[in-house]
Amino acid sequence: MKTISLKCGQLVLAGLVGMFAFGDLAHAGEEDGLIKIRLSYKIIRNPKNLARPNPTTKYGESITNAMVEAAVDEMNALLADSWRGYRFELYEVVEIGSRGGFDPDPAFWFATDFVEGDRNNELLDQMIAHVARYPELYAWRKNAVNLYVNQGTSGAKWRIKNFKDVIWVGADSLSAGWLQLHEIGHYFGLQHTHGDLGIALRDHKGIQKAPGDDRITDTIADLASWNRDEIAEFNFSLRYEALNAAQKELVEDIATNIMSYHFLPPLHANLQRLTEKQLDRWADIAVDFYRRPVCDGRVWFVDVETPGYEGTSTYPFDTVKRAVEAANLEGGDVILLRAGAYDEKLTITKPVTLRVTRQGPATIGAAAISSEPSWH
Repeated sequence: MKTISLKCGQLVLAGLVGMFAFGDLAHAGEEDGLIKIRLSYKIIRNPKNLARPNPTTKYGESITNAMVEAAVDEMNALLADSWRGYRFELYEVVEIGSRGGFDPDPAFWFATDFVEGDRNNELLDQMIAHVARYPELYAWRKNAVNLYVNQGTSGAKWRIKNFKDVIWVGADSLSAGWLQLHEIGHYFGLQHTHGDLGIALRDHKGIQKAPGDDRITDTIADLASWNRDEIAEFNFSLRYEALNAAQKELVEDIATNIMSYHFLPPLHANLQRLTEKQLDRWADIAVDFYRRPVCDGRVWFVDVETPGYEGTSTYPFDTVKRAVEAANLEGGDVILLRAGAYDEKLTITKPVTLRVTRQGPATIGAAAISSEPSWH
């Protein structure tokens, strides 16, 4: 990996000729040009004795801050594979809930299962109404993703109502960082890879009977109950082993996708992927007025082939210069280059990070891309 440090102060890149490959970056500032996303964990105490929840796999042992830290580390390891520059920062772990746990006290929800016991979200909507009315009591933070950990929830669940996002995590799922990343994916606008679970796509037992639309253009059709052969046959009319390498990658993008349900049978897959377009959606949602406060920076998109005016994934800037001008003077922003040759002169006077997508190399300062990078 090549790293070019762009120091604070004036740095002229007019003579810079080189090719960025996926994973290469040029950066200035602290933390290697990472955009930090703050996470606030709220531990719901037992209303009988004010003890923390305890995983059933560790009878008598309450959850600890170290367990939370391990989950965040797991999520960051998964995010690092995307090379988009996002990292989670554990903002706080706080205990909430009083003895007795009478409504609206947070301890009232200690044993509630917001997944299996609240299919219609009635209890969760009631809880969110309490958050909106008593934000201090529930330690709700505007500048962080809010995760609540209780004893009763089987798995994890995200919900937004009246501009209040919450993620509930059961004590047994606290160690599953990938599952919390799945719910945080919902927070940043990602849907399940099997798409819309509307009534039109369900059978009389409530089971989804046809692929929905996750509104992501580089994910192929999916159902939670499919194995690799079924994904391949539906999308390519071939079994998995008969696919070419590119087609197999598209299947793997679904079979091991963080936003899929393939951790369940029949695949029992190790979920670890997000596609380029999923990451684009994440980056765009991360800068809306509501979610912007949880991040320390933002992504600016640049695409020489698709000129735009917003710096978003849909309307990217067409020059690196425009992205640099838009970036925060104090640093913390990432400029994401799509594949292409950016034949321009740059004078950078602020801390900034340059990254490239997985779709191909990008060249700055030369009209043609060379096979061997050269720095002048």
